[in-house]
Amino acid sequence: MLKIAFICVHNSCRSQIAEALCRKYASDVFEPYSAGTELREINKDAIRLMKEIYDIDMEENQHSKLMKDIPEVDLMVSMGCGVSCPIIGRKFDEDLKLEDPTGKGDDKFKEIISEIEKDIIELREKYKKYQKVEHTFEPVYDENSKVLILGSFPSVKSREQNFYYGHPRNRFWQVISNITETELPTTIEEKKEMLLKNNIAIWDVIKSCVIKGSSDSSIKNVVVNDIAKVVKNSKIDRIFANGDKSFKLYKKYCSDVGIEIEKLPSTSPANAAFSIEKLVEDWKVIK
Repeated sequence: MLKIAFICVHNSCRSQIAEALCRKYASDVFEPYSAGTELREINKDAIRLMKEIYDIDMEENQHSKLMKDIPEVDLMVSMGCGVSCPIIGRKFDEDLKLEDPTGKGDDKFKEIISEIEKDIIELREKYKKYQKVEHTFEPVYDENSKVLILGSFPSVKSREQNFYYGHPRNRFWQVISNITETELPTTIEEKKEMLLKNNIAIWDVIKSCVIKGSSDSSIKNVVVNDIAKVVKNSKIDRIFANGDKSFKLYKKYCSDVGIEIEKLPSTSPANAAFSIEKLVEDWKVIK
């Protein structure tokens, strides 16, 4: 389940309504919170109309909160105030761009409440296949490793197998086998042996993220691995990205490593434009 926070300045009206409606319509997908940058009591008209329309008593289990009062969240949604969030420390995942109905009468209030309900249902549909995922297996390297190959984040198949490049159509192991002139490995231990024997290390840039299946393009809320530690404890002096996503992630988050990354074409089956022969030719630079 994803933790989601609805943010507006005072956490007194729109964000409180969104938290309540998210609990009503999307509690199977989200664990909802709301917060603001200043504290103000929950809007009395919002309380009255939510009770009238949905029989939801917001005074019973909700109160105004600052962003520091809520846990770390997976998704952060602006209600439309343009609030910056230095405490949470990242950009909004969604902006609902909703008008503040305070002081504008019941008709405007009901209109905004209806829009929030619609937005919550759409958010549920959009994110129901997303999940917060942790990278659970260790990097492959030793003190003699000279080259580090970075992916973005393990695919669903890799997570199932608890090891790298587990999709049967991913050509990573075939490429490394060709380049190192090694028999194609089939077990995890054989794969590790081939890498370490040839001074090759592998890991992924991302330690945890919110992701939909194996889709790199869906990745949100990135926390990165401590790549500098691996480099420090080895002889690694060249780093290569297996595809564009890991290249961009490294450039964005890993300046502390101190080694420029070089981009290689992805071995993913999605990169159908590259034959195995072309991949092997381009990947020979790692040797």
